[in-house]
Amino acid sequence: MTLPNPLRSSGRKTIVFVDNDRFFLEAMTDALQEKGFTVRTAQDGLEALSVIREVLPDYILLDIVLPKVDGGRVCAAVRQDDRLHHIPIVAFSGLSPQDYHLFPDLKADAYVAKGPLPTAVENILKVIADLEQGGRHAAEGRVLGYENFRPRQIVNELLVERRHLAAILRAVGLGVLELNRDGRIVMANPSACEMLGKKEGQLVGEFFSSMFPLPQREGVQQLLAELVRTPEPGNVRTTLRLGAAELPIRMASIVEESECNGLLVTLEMKDG
Repeated sequence: MTLPNPLRSSGRKTIVFVDNDRFFLEAMTDALQEKGFTVRTAQDGLEALSVIREVLPDYILLDIVLPKVDGGRVCAAVRQDDRLHHIPIVAFSGLSPQDYHLFPDLKADAYVAKGPLPTAVENILKVIADLEQGGRHAAEGRVLGYENFRPRQIVNELLVERRHLAAILRAVGLGVLELNRDGRIVMANPSACEMLGKKEGQLVGEFFSSMFPLPQREGVQQLLAELVRTPEPGNVRTTLRLGAAELPIRMASIVEESECNGLLVTLEMKDG
């Protein structure tokens, strides 16, 4: 089957393609470039948000199970950003359609299965053709490529466990932030968002030190860097001033196999 090239009448379009599977990242990028797209790539959710905010692409092709920030939360961040919320998002994943409920923030315009590369490319071009002709409403909720799909049980089990952990973090009264090694926010629970007066999508990707008054930022970033360098778990207490309020906070290293993989920050609102 020969599909019409959706770029023929509308000029060169840009796609940000996000996937941590190197085979699909390289093969799909090559295939889409051959169809006339400009393709920018990212291999985790945090990098994806940085590239999307920089490029302002025409389309986002998004894997769901990603390191650092999952595809559902990337989707939420895009939808909460006034500069980005109009961009069509196509979920491109090895998950079964039944597993998408594990990512409640996922609001893609269409869903394409990771199948054989020629079929996957054909399905993605079908969705883009619909988007070109009728806008986001034309493709909304479309599901392609799942006819012979077989979900991977181990992935499903890990996702259920991850969802359980997310539910615990939502229920905790303390504000909780997860940072990567560079000090960028990769997760904020509802209590932290309420204390900081921002949605999670607005916080993800920002440096935690940017929450502090300018004179304190360099010192906070240095504290975080010291925690990252320490092979043993460590923590530091300090205070974050927000207007007239002060939030006692604790910054702790997340150490696995003698290496710091990130940082956990807890915030607590003072009574009165």
